[in-house]
Amino acid sequence: MATIAAVVNKAVADDKSVLLFYRAQSGQLGLSLQSGTGQEDQPAGTWETGSDDYEGYIMSPSHMAATYYRGVHLVAAVTMPKLAEGEEEVDHRNISLVSPVYQTLTTTTLDFNRIAMCAKPDGDEGWLYYYDGTNPDQRTLKEFSLMTGTSTTYDQVFSVKPSSSLAAWYNPDMKTRHVVFQGSSITEYVVGDTQIIPIVAAYKASIPIAAVYSSVTKKAYVYYINANNAIQRIPKGGSTWMTPEMYTVNAPPIAEGSQLTVVNANGYNHLFYVPKDSGSSNGTKAASFSSFTHFVDEIS
Repeated sequence: MATIAAVVNKAVADDKSVLLFYRAQSGQLGLSLQSGTGQEDQPAGTWETGSDDYEGYIMSPSHMAATYYRGVHLVAAVTMPKLAEGEEEVDHRNISLVSPVYQTLTTTTLDFNRIAMCAKPDGDEGWLYYYDGTNPDQRTLKEFSLMTGTSTTYDQVFSVKPSSSLAAWYNPDMKTRHVVFQGSSITEYVVGDTQIIPIVAAYKASIPIAAVYSSVTKKAYVYYINANNAIQRIPKGGSTWMTPEMYTVNAPPIAEGSQLTVVNANGYNHLFYVPKDSGSSNGTKAASFSSFTHFVDEIS
């Protein structure tokens, strides 16, 4: 599985740089620098652990997540616990920071390898979302606070596809946290609320989902894959979901099993994923670098 996560590099002026993290073949963390503008100024080069370095721990298949928290770019992943001598397997997985340091944050049961993160725009507070539970037909959503280091369980979210993606964003205008997942449909949960909100029908299980909020347009944008393997976008203004838009006709189709990730910078939503077929697209808004497609979506 292609496991990727992106975060805007706040150390670079005017949000001109995006850090794209990925799971290298060694199981360790890799880094690709990406442009945060709508111009053709893509930097080249990636960095990752070599095959002769210490064995990696990032699970595959799984998802990664990244966010900006108190001046630090944090990357989290589902990781394999280190086995004790003579131990052959464990009944859980760790959810860990893998950058800038390696540290276990919490644990989850064996088959739940999807996570998401979001934070306030100033990075003062941040949260990590993950699934837990023992019933194969039900999932419990949990929230890990980066500030307190404690987890909260939300029992309202239970009808979740076994391999559902997770996406999350923070709305600074409404001061609310939002999580999107796949149940009988692609569904939104406003953290702390008592109900879940169906957004759009999902044509199959394991649909890649990504979400981001723009403080300029004051809208959230959820991206997902439709039955034709094309990326669709659904904006949300205030509390109202709009009509799904299929606009990415020039974007290469996403590879089976690839994670989809998105960040907002300079009036654009920047989507990253592994394309079904390697190479650059024919359109002017998408290009492939180091096996990743970077699609620039101009929003309004």
